[in-house]
Amino acid sequence: MKRWKIFWRAVRSYAFTITIVHILLGSVIAKWENTALNFNFFNLILALFGAVVIHAASNVISDYYDYKAKVDREGTFGSSGVLVEKLLTPKEAYIFAIFLFLIGFFIALYFFLTLENKIVFLIIVLSGFVFGMFYTAGPFALKYRALGDFAVFMAFGPIMTLGAYFVQAQKFSWWPIIFSIPLGLVVDAVLHGNNIRDIENDKKVNIKTIPIVIGEEKAKIMYYFLIGGAYLIQLLLIIFASLPYYTLLSLFSLPLGIKLINMMKRKNELPPEKFALIDMYTSQYHLTYGILFVLGIFISVLTHK
Repeated sequence: MKRWKIFWRAVRSYAFTITIVHILLGSVIAKWENTALNFNFFNLILALFGAVVIHAASNVISDYYDYKAKVDREGTFGSSGVLVEKLLTPKEAYIFAIFLFLIGFFIALYFFLTLENKIVFLIIVLSGFVFGMFYTAGPFALKYRALGDFAVFMAFGPIMTLGAYFVQAQKFSWWPIIFSIPLGLVVDAVLHGNNIRDIENDKKVNIKTIPIVIGEEKAKIMYYFLIGGAYLIQLLLIIFASLPYYTLLSLFSLPLGIKLINMMKRKNELPPEKFALIDMYTSQYHLTYGILFVLGIFISVLTHK
């Protein structure tokens, strides 16, 4: 395999749609709340690139520490597989991750130097870095302490959405935090499905994930809530928090959500290699749900309703 293909595989690019959707969400909320805002497309493109690079770095460093902790080993499904298959050495993966983090750092530095309210921006960036870097890295290793769901929800939900909002509006707002909750739940469903799949493998290396702590059956119920609860919270936000009703376009994604719920219910009936793709399928569902959600807010911006 060509080297560039190995590095591309290492970043797990199929999940980048999660980042793209949340950057678009924060950006469109900025225009929705601030109708007179002179939208900065350069900042949008740079924020997209920077967030994707940091996402890639987090994926690679996560694989590195999962491999070192023997969470990823022969017979497991959870990573890109480049370390397990010895396509990269751990040192190469680590250096690659640091390189990606450095690119993200310089992009963040540009924003820090050019935006107002620098302290707020710094807090947003550092919060995202902590959740990304220390998801599997010590001393926190959030994933191994059943805090992975919280980390993923915060990093891809409120923090990333607020960051995208901030590089446009250059001020703090609660709207991107509140409106990111439904999509944040669906992002967590990606990780949670992954962790349900890996219960037995993770038990062997004595780490804790929520499915290990609460058991598989309760973990399945939690997965159902993450998928279905997004619609419920979205409806509550429309009624009580001014979320544009055009976001109900996301209901067109409901058949995909039901399909995922049925897949989770039939977990033990499916071939392991079929259920192994639960995280990828959930990621694809997040893309559909998220784009429709963002489109709803965008339509509201265009119609001023």
